[in-house]
Amino acid sequence: MPIITILISLIIAFLFYFKVKKKVNKWGILTNYISTILSIVIGAMISILIFNYQESKTDERELTELKINLEAELSDIQRVLSSGDVLTINKLPFLITYVEPIIIGECAKSGLFNSKDVENLLHLSRKIKFYNVQVEYLLNIIQKEEIPSFSILLKNCNRNMETSRSQILKNILQTASQLDMKLSETRNK
Repeated sequence: MPIITILISLIIAFLFYFKVKKKVNKWGILTNYISTILSIVIGAMISILIFNYQESKTDERELTELKINLEAELSDIQRVLSSGDVLTINKLPFLITYVEPIIIGECAKSGLFNSKDVENLLHLSRKIKFYNVQVEYLLNIIQKEEIPSFSILLKNCNRNMETSRSQILKNILQTASQLDMKLSETRNK
């Protein structure tokens, strides 16, 4: 809209100039005017094209960096949740660990992934956060060992945590597959 306003005002100024000056080389002024306008329009178009090209290259670089970091985070979470470093309470194994989906959240907020990938990343992040809540719940239960329903609460907590852990591991593999990532095979020893 501002370009149209400028063009209209230049045309009005050009017409006014011809009305005031009777003996002027109208064709010389007209060709200068047209070439100036064309230069401005072509320059603006080239600037827009260069800007769009730079933006797309920046987005590609950021997406590549996010995917590398996401691959590392997914590999680490998978490694931690598959470690086998469990604590046995009342003959039940518990993997007590907190996992933070930092890069997963950044990827979801970046705007560089398609909507389906973002939805899957958010779903995975929510499952990881829920697992952390379950760990907190377990730590609260452990402090109440003297209550009569302790073993029932412990069994339910064990079942829920194991279900969450296995779902997270499954979702990590699905997410890595959808985003064409190869997770690290190294294990903590």
